[in-house]
Amino acid sequence: MSLKDHLQDSLRLQKAPSPWPRMILCALSVTLPLVAGLIWNEQQSSIYGALLGFSLILNDHFGPLKKRILHLLSSFASLATAFLVGLLVADSVWPLFPLLFLMAFILGKAKGIGLELERLLLFSTFQLLNASLTPGLREIAPNLLMYASLSLINYLICLCLVYLVMKHEPNFQKSKRQLLTEAFKKNESHRYAITLAAVSCVGLLLSYYFHVERAQWMVGTILIVMMPSKTLSYQRSFQRIFGTFIGVSLSSLLIYFRDDSLFLISFSAVASFLAPLGLIKNYWLGNAFIAALIMFFLQFSHVGIIDTDVAILRIVDIGVGSVIGAIGTMIAFPDSLTRFFRKR
Repeated sequence: MSLKDHLQDSLRLQKAPSPWPRMILCALSVTLPLVAGLIWNEQQSSIYGALLGFSLILNDHFGPLKKRILHLLSSFASLATAFLVGLLVADSVWPLFPLLFLMAFILGKAKGIGLELERLLLFSTFQLLNASLTPGLREIAPNLLMYASLSLINYLICLCLVYLVMKHEPNFQKSKRQLLTEAFKKNESHRYAITLAAVSCVGLLLSYYFHVERAQWMVGTILIVMMPSKTLSYQRSFQRIFGTFIGVSLSSLLIYFRDDSLFLISFSAVASFLAPLGLIKNYWLGNAFIAALIMFFLQFSHVGIIDTDVAILRIVDIGVGSVIGAIGTMIAFPDSLTRFFRKR
């Protein structure tokens, strides 16, 4: 397959039915915390609740209702624990490196085994990075945890309502414990997992050395784009850069012409509603909606202050993270580059 064929395949939209229950639940779980933050004049803290709501929709396996609730509660406990650990190491640099290495290694072992476990580990690592690398987060931590708890309650209520109104077939496969056991039995994934962990730590080290303002964007991108499949890693890097550029550009243009809280909440609702559909159509399209959603979130806490540098920083950080992830893939799979560009 030629490079042109790979690019066309990376951008092609898949035929898939619209996941209406997931789309409606995503919009409600993201929008309602923002509305609460606007009413209580706590926009910055409410963003965390909205982000958690979005994390929960991506960690919801849509199985039987009882198992879904138990799964979501365990996911929330994992995310909250990672966040608290991140706060504990926020004032010191070096403890974060072994923690990141360990979590990235476990994530590397779990990739390709089960999507629910992979997403839980990925988002827990994001929580660790965000809590430890975001300045001033410890001072508002009680508010963030309050909104996180309210977001969980909101999600469970909306989940039950959507479940009652829109019945759907359960698709629960295996428990996270069973998947993790299977992951650690795969000896052939050691090289990839160690490489993912090492490259993530190198990315974090580079972010400190070059004083990257939002290092979590760059390191998080490395964790996302480095896949245990050779071709998929390069495709994911391209799709993430392309989708981020589209999403950030369109959202920045909208914010430039209209910047008020109700407008931002409305477009956050639209972006969150379409994100699950985009993710099943193609990763780049889903990432475009997610990138737009993040930009609306960032602007929501700074209404009236248009900061175009944030959009540029996000594109640059994700672009650099994608390049580092592609280099990491070449290290994990030395023969992957020649095979990727080889015509058949």
